[in-house]
Amino acid sequence: MHTRPDISYAVSILSQFMHQPKEIHLYAAYRVLYYLKGTPGKGILFKHSGKVNVKMFTDADYAGSITDQKLTTGHLTFIGGNLVTWRSKTQTVVAHSSVEAKLRSLAQGVCELL
Repeated sequence: MHTRPDISYAVSILSQFMHQPKEIHLYAAYRVLYYLKGTPGKGILFKHSGKVNVKMFTDADYAGSITDQKLTTGHLTFIGGNLVTWRSKTQTVVAHSSVEAKLRSLAQGVCELL
């Protein structure tokens, strides 16, 4: 999934049903595989740019989950212009404000960067 972020969401949803899969999950996995077979040239290309600068972007979705009102945070890390890590996570707590949600996202991003 490091070179194919276009399937990361589908794979993360499918992985939630790993321990008790149903037939519908098998069909969803087949669709992901069918998509991969039809798009062999897609993905991320890592290139040498000569610079080794590090950039990180973070964001948060305050109370974005419809089911439990928990926040979702995410961050992206680029080294030399190449995307090397990304993550999105639904937090275990409910944020009291959008500022708290952004600070949680920033803290997680800085921990990942360090």
